[in-house]
Amino acid sequence: SFTIGVWAFVKVNSISGPAFEPILAACGNSDIAIENFPQETGYHSYVPELGLGAFKILVCLITQFLLELRETYPAGLIVWGGVVVVALPLNLLVTATAGRKGASGPVIYPTVIGLLFQLLGISVIFPMVYNPSYYYSGCRLGVPVTNLRILFGVVMSLPVTILTYFVFAAPTDGKIWEVSAGILGGPILAMVGLPMWLDRSPTLEVTHENVKRSNDLIQKSYNILAAVSFVFYACLMAVVYQTYGFAFNEVWRDIWTEAGASVAFMTIDTGVLFAGVLLFIAYHNEWKAIKALSMAPLLGPGAACCLVLKELENEWSLALMLTEEGKKDA
Repeated sequence: SFTIGVWAFVKVNSISGPAFEPILAACGNSDIAIENFPQETGYHSYVPELGLGAFKILVCLITQFLLELRETYPAGLIVWGGVVVVALPLNLLVTATAGRKGASGPVIYPTVIGLLFQLLGISVIFPMVYNPSYYYSGCRLGVPVTNLRILFGVVMSLPVTILTYFVFAAPTDGKIWEVSAGILGGPILAMVGLPMWLDRSPTLEVTHENVKRSNDLIQKSYNILAAVSFVFYACLMAVVYQTYGFAFNEVWRDIWTEAGASVAFMTIDTGVLFAGVLLFIAYHNEWKAIKALSMAPLLGPGAACCLVLKELENEWSLALMLTEEGKKDA
């Protein structure tokens, strides 16, 4: 997992580095007033306030990045949408893991992990940092968390999908587009989770009742995310079919062999992130990972992973409940 994360980091930088250098130079030029930025640089205007100071340059960069994806239709939509589809289960996974009793290490700091996702890319950080951290965290599936934490994990999985719609549907010269692109590129979504530090999940007792309650809600939550992910995936496949039919070689040409820097970047992101999620699943059960991979072409990678993660959660929860019943009997 660490190796593919490092590979993704090296590969995306080799592809996007030359294309991003002039953008970074323009975004980091403090001599250019924000109101004059489009006229003096030729790049799209952006909303610096969404960077909360420290992430101003990143908001500027991602705004230009998303503009290129928007203008490279349908390849830009396909590859950006691919990452969104794969990532849909992860907010619930990361949020729940951070609150499980007994967990330690980087996985209990989801805001920091989210900011790293923004800075270095989710396809780099998830396999390179999150997975290895999880393996050594002492965390176990099935350990109960509060309903608040679970619901927060579900609700915060949806804004990226909504913002993606605006980025690819709203007029690029409007404020809605600028704000949507800026939020996707900035730290706000990652920092919304800070109040969860007050959540009492880490001190929750592992009782039969708590495990059952938590598992029941997580099962429903993964069902919701699987449905959203499947609908998004079906929409992307409809775009692919309307544009290319069954000419898969043309799809591959546009998203990889002849793709621009931004599209190629996101193609790597999609593939490596999916591999990272499969490795997370395989850590718990190799056959479940194979099952998710086999279901992905039909249901989409996000929905397939949701259903398998749901199964894993249920199996570990049942084992914990049996253990607790055994303690009572003893």
